[in-house]
Amino acid sequence: MAVRARQPSRPSLPQVPQESGDQGVRVPNLVADPVWSLQPWPVVVELGGRVFEIPAHPASWWLSHLMNTELDLMDMFPGGLESEEQDYVYDMIMDGRLSELDFGDLVLDIIAAVSGRPWWVALRLVGHARGSWSVIGADMLLRGVDAARMSLAGWLDVALLTMVKNIDPKKVTMFNLELEQPPPGEGQGIESEPVMSASAFMSMG
Repeated sequence: MAVRARQPSRPSLPQVPQESGDQGVRVPNLVADPVWSLQPWPVVVELGGRVFEIPAHPASWWLSHLMNTELDLMDMFPGGLESEEQDYVYDMIMDGRLSELDFGDLVLDIIAAVSGRPWWVALRLVGHARGSWSVIGADMLLRGVDAARMSLAGWLDVALLTMVKNIDPKKVTMFNLELEQPPPGEGQGIESEPVMSASAFMSMG
């Protein structure tokens, strides 16, 4: 299984520590690939010897699913595919060619790709934005941040900066640490311990 964007080739550039110039606010550098922030990109998924492509969707499409309190990963994949392709993926799940665990991992990889950062960071940012919408969402809307036009990664970039600016400076370090902390079983290389599902992870908040 593989997930990638249909992007033009580009040279590799050195990373520079990120720091906002506004009142010395420091923003954690959690962006894995800033190209995802530039515009919505199609997502190419290689699965079972076939290549599927989720069309380029703006942040509003992804957020309509990720902000749902009853998050269903299938709404994004295969839900984002044409009906015939959806049926093919559902058949793979039903006949056991695609296990529930592998399916969950695949969709989390998709979320990580379109968000431009680790999936758990993306889901935490979405959860914080939803829970503090009266401040975070209102501030972003007031400044003209349009989720219907920008990419999910770009929207999350702005959301994180907005959050950091609205947090008590004494609590920023703890907020950043909690944001970055991987969930149980993630990144430990233990095959017998499954990665936590997105819905279970969000329910921990």
